[in-house]
Amino acid sequence: MNGLNRGTKDGYEQEISSSDSSDFITDDERSPTSQPHPAQETAGTRSQISTGNQNVFQQYLDEPPRCYEIEAEGANTWEISGITELKDEKYAGPRFKVGEDFEFNLLLMPPTRKNTSAYSVYLEAHPLKAKEGENWHCCVQFAIDAWLPSEPSVHKVNNSFYRFNPRITDWGFVGLLNNRQASDVKMLKASSLNITAYVRVIKDHTGVLWHDFLDYDSKKETGYVGITNQGATCYLNSLLQSYFFTKVFRKKVYQIPTQDEISFGYNSFQQYLEQPKSVSLSLQRIFYSLQTSDKPIDTLELTHSFGWNSADAFTQHDVQELNRILMDRLESKMKNTEIEGCLNDIFVGKMKSFIRCINVDYESSRIEDFWDIQLNVKNLKNIRESFENYIELELLNGDNKYDASGYGLQDAEKGVVFESFPPVLHLQLKRFEYDFEYDQLVKINDKYEFFDSIDLKPYLDKDAPNYDEDWEYKLQGVLVHQGDVSVGHYYAMIKPTPKDEWFRFEDDKVWRVTPYEVFEGNFGADSLTIDPRKLTREQQQEYHLKRHTSAYMLVYIRKTKFEEVLSEVTDADVPSHISKQIKYEQEEYERLRKEQEEMHLYANIKVYTNKGFLKYQGFDLGPNEEDRLNFSPDLFEPESFSLKFRVLKSEPFSKVYDLVAQKLGYNVEKTKQFRFWSIVNRHNFAYRPYMPIPRHFDDPKNKDITVNQVVKYNESLMSKRRRTAQSSQLILFLEESSRELKFVSNGIFELNNKQKIPASFFSLEPFDVKFEKAVELVSSEFSLPKFESVSDASDKIMLFIKYFDQDKQSVKGITHTIVPAENQVEYLTELLNNLMGFDISTPLRFYEEFGPNQIQWLNPSKSFYKSELGNGDIICFTKADSEVNPNPDRELKTVEDIYDFMANRCHFKISPLVKVDEDEEEYVKIAEDVDPIDTKSRSDSSKSSLNKDFELWFSTMSNYQALAEKIGAHIRVDPDYLRLFILGHSNQRIPLKRDTVFRRLIDKIPKSQTLEIQYEVLNVTLAEFEEMKLCHVSWVGQGICREQKHEFFLPRSSTIDDLIDRLQTKVNIKPQERQNIVCWAPDRHVRLSVYPTETTIDSFDHLVIGNFPNFKQVLEHGSKTSKLVTGFQFFGKVTSPHGLPFIFDLIKDEPLSKTKSRLHKLLGLSDKEFNSVRFGITDFKDVEYLDSEDTDSIVLFDVLNSADIQICVDHPDRSVRKGSVFEPSIFIRE
Repeated sequence: MNGLNRGTKDGYEQEISSSDSSDFITDDERSPTSQPHPAQETAGTRSQISTGNQNVFQQYLDEPPRCYEIEAEGANTWEISGITELKDEKYAGPRFKVGEDFEFNLLLMPPTRKNTSAYSVYLEAHPLKAKEGENWHCCVQFAIDAWLPSEPSVHKVNNSFYRFNPRITDWGFVGLLNNRQASDVKMLKASSLNITAYVRVIKDHTGVLWHDFLDYDSKKETGYVGITNQGATCYLNSLLQSYFFTKVFRKKVYQIPTQDEISFGYNSFQQYLEQPKSVSLSLQRIFYSLQTSDKPIDTLELTHSFGWNSADAFTQHDVQELNRILMDRLESKMKNTEIEGCLNDIFVGKMKSFIRCINVDYESSRIEDFWDIQLNVKNLKNIRESFENYIELELLNGDNKYDASGYGLQDAEKGVVFESFPPVLHLQLKRFEYDFEYDQLVKINDKYEFFDSIDLKPYLDKDAPNYDEDWEYKLQGVLVHQGDVSVGHYYAMIKPTPKDEWFRFEDDKVWRVTPYEVFEGNFGADSLTIDPRKLTREQQQEYHLKRHTSAYMLVYIRKTKFEEVLSEVTDADVPSHISKQIKYEQEEYERLRKEQEEMHLYANIKVYTNKGFLKYQGFDLGPNEEDRLNFSPDLFEPESFSLKFRVLKSEPFSKVYDLVAQKLGYNVEKTKQFRFWSIVNRHNFAYRPYMPIPRHFDDPKNKDITVNQVVKYNESLMSKRRRTAQSSQLILFLEESSRELKFVSNGIFELNNKQKIPASFFSLEPFDVKFEKAVELVSSEFSLPKFESVSDASDKIMLFIKYFDQDKQSVKGITHTIVPAENQVEYLTELLNNLMGFDISTPLRFYEEFGPNQIQWLNPSKSFYKSELGNGDIICFTKADSEVNPNPDRELKTVEDIYDFMANRCHFKISPLVKVDEDEEEYVKIAEDVDPIDTKSRSDSSKSSLNKDFELWFSTMSNYQALAEKIGAHIRVDPDYLRLFILGHSNQRIPLKRDTVFRRLIDKIPKSQTLEIQYEVLNVTLAEFEEMKLCHVSWVGQGICREQKHEFFLPRSSTIDDLIDRLQTKVNIKPQERQNIVCWAPDRHVRLSVYPTETTIDSFDHLVIGNFPNFKQVLEHGSKTSKLVTGFQFFGKVTSPHGLPFIFDLIKDEPLSKTKSRLHKLLGLSDKEFNSVRFGITDFKDVEYLDSEDTDSIVLFDVLNSADIQICVDHPDRSVRKGSVFEPSIFIRE
């Protein structure tokens, strides 16, 4: 009966299968009845078991884990009488001591209501020296044996192992005995039963034996920290840890000059964080964090510096490729500095490739640098065999003799030998190879050994200058891949110091490991030679784990350089600006954390002001950062933003007055002119003032009113409007009596009549400057008005006024006004004309702004009340004449136009197309060939604008022609000759057509997002270009399987001859070959049709073109000794065709062996690829493979007599490779 291991501490419910089954052992199976039970020799003892009883532990317990020592062993027997009479929930046996630090006892749990038949037995551990709350653990292998003292040969035993700790102090077996099992009944019915515990304590020198890693602290246990995984960046994490512990490299990275990259002069911490960082700076910061942090660090900053997005972080890449590109980036950063070339001194060795003649004194050689060495693994036993394989000589003789200059063809030896090895040697083990037979990348899991040290002198050129030196290398790092091609995990085994102490770095955790785990655990494993079904489940799991866990990169350090490479990095090696940055960020994050904790104590206050309204062009009263669709910081002037600050809710509301006055540059007395309004979020998501805060709230002398009371008041207003308010946010509008429309306009009117206004006032620009001057003049001459009463009981409302200036193509805030609701809308006309400096009788048109793209004309003869205007509503006005007789040079002619533009505008970055597609080359001009439209402006500066990027805002409601005209006007090019592309995901270029509807293409794009448009200048109009035919061409001059793909735009009336003319600019078609060109149109990989070159291209999308003189001869003149047939390629099944169908000439009386040879040439496959190809003939139902060894007896000329039968070639598709963990190709931006 199989038992279950289970802990009982604190209701712990985890159950796992026991490593061995519980065995009911009878007299016939175990031992003669006359023999005592093993426990009888030690029953009742509390001391360690004697040496003479070691065989008991070997019999009942597994072997100790490899590389771990036995600290102590002990056993104890618990004698139980009348076990079936026990009714309590739990019974504890006597304690017994094993070793110096722990006591143990057995726990018995009789049947319960839930489990009425099972007797569970556990082992419980008790530390003798641990203090209350102190962390402790004890690694124990144990067996629990229930047996009859009257008949010792009848017993039942089970074994397990566990790491006892304060969270779980007991572990054992659920249902060790069961009164429903016939084999157990005899023991349970006996008058007494003995239960013996055999305990072996293992010395846990790594500190992690059988650890579950809950509450594990890497820094505390090892002194090192890990790196969090972003999704699939474990390969990057292991490489970074390897670099980090190559300490001489770390020191060099610290010396890269990056001190000018980061500035502290920003208004916010977020702006500081958003500064771009180079790869070098990010790597320095990663290293410093690994050096000083107590918690795992992340690599987001580093991958962002690479230019990666979240998708890249979830893609595993090739480590060697990442390694190389990263080194390139660092090298370029080190140029023209004191450390230029230092990476070569650490990682770069030299090798010599040579061809040496055997019979004459001639050698051709070249010496090259290498950053790493790629060693073959397949069919090799260990690293030494791989080095032997690497420098193995290749003999050039026979048909493959070497043409030695001056000596003719000679027998020669070709090979590689090393001239020097670097201090730090990276060995890339080729665990991943492409299998052409299966058309996929495969992992080589076979056992392959590497060593703690290796002497590399045997692989050095004996003539190398330093050959006589010591070239022994010591292993310092093992980078491991666990899994297969499609899925896997990466981690690193590293020896951080010269001490022989290894650690495993697996993402965010670090722990000590044994030499067995470093070496044997990462060799992989050979395929099983026995039936896997003969293995136990545990043995199968262990085998599969071992086979799929293998090293893919080794880091060796030259023994004579070991101390130098691993010398400690001190604080003096760290650039001061790095430690300063990290310290500042830690302090800021701590501040933010504290703010988060105390957030409920504070109110975030946002105040919109008249001053900001004057500078604002947009919807509502000012920029709203929460409006994700319409907000972009680039759209608004800095002064138009609301005032923001945090205030304790317990503070008096009078403090808000002081803070606002301070931010506006006012003195305290100025606060008497303040009245705050509560702003609410309307149902159409507009933010508008709703009601003034009651006088007892906004009285600065009332010190008892708190910010929290105002917040609560605002919440009540929102609830009345069935809107929810944030309990920690307060949005206000500051009303200043000195800026009210009637007061300012009437004051200007009176001052002007009294000739107290300077003449320069009327010419002030822009309007906000003029308005500020007006407020100053009027406030200095007249007493400020009292705030007018506005409430539900009042007949007055507060409105906001905006002005659309057609000439400036802008709509901006003017001020606020409080008016009687019964007044007509035209009541505002004279006030506004006077303020704006218009003739007093100038007719105006008024519109109500509801929200984005929601504008409604107001009848001037209607009252504000009948126009349904209320507190916080916005009126936009303009001169009536400007809409009736608009300026034809202005794009936005009406208020509706500008609001429509603001609602639908999108930010575009415009740039010239850097690389023109091949298909368009003939029709696209480069910058040097483009003449600006304006002949007066044909200067270098005007031409250079074609090569410069620029930005513009454009309405998505406009059409393609409007965008082309805007771009054309900027670069001085006729818009009819512009072809535009929009960049989509992954920078995919999407050509825009003249009938493109932008609203459908880019609907609801946030204003903060910038779309990229690229353009090219055509030498024909876009209308003509769009009528052209795009023709895809496959040139098969090097073979059917080595097609060169090209695309060309041509007029639809063009012929195949015209297409060949274009093709000739791309491929080398000799004049004498032109007459032998054969062209066919492929149909779904299988069928084809041959066409003469005078055929027009209008009906073709894809054509295959090649130089085939034999085919041409048969096509034009026929032949009795040869005939043309068609063929196609497939893989596995004829229903899975791929590649190009082809034409082939069969020759009369030609044996199959020669036919295959010519097919080999036609296909253009390498010898290695061709060897795996199978040829056949098919009627598309069955395939008859031509695999017979007697190939000369088959003549295809006689076999293929029907057009329904074709040649078929069975081989993998070369053009498509199955995805692997290493795709797509990696990149790190400059």
